Amino acid sequence: MLDKEFSNLRNGYLTLYILKYIEMKPKVKMAPFGALIAQEIESKNQLGAGKSLVFSKLNRLCEGEYLSFSWKESPNPRVKKKVKFFTITAKGKKLILKLQNEQKRINKVLDNLPA
Repeated sequence: MLDKEFSNLRNGYLTLYILKYIEMKPKVKMAPFGALIAQEIESKNQLGAGKSLVFSKLNRLCEGEYLSFSWKESPNPRVKKKVKFFTITAKGKKLILKLQNEQKRINKVLDNLPA
């Protein structure tokens, strides 16, 4: 039971992290693509999300119209195939605000618990 609750919490943070990461990347002139997002999550943020979870989350966010994607050549010259490049939609930006507000609300409730 505890493992499932922890997993659900982690998945919620994963959604917020992916959306924020994609929203941020164009500012540094590098469009995010699936492998880059998965690598970032696996190596730097220790969210415990393997590539398959990241890619399935990306696909669900696209199906929900929170993200859009286009197929382009990989920026890696050794990769001779096209990859999905993701951009955040207006609906995705609204979801970020909702998730951030919920995160703040939960933190406030936890901060106000009696000692």
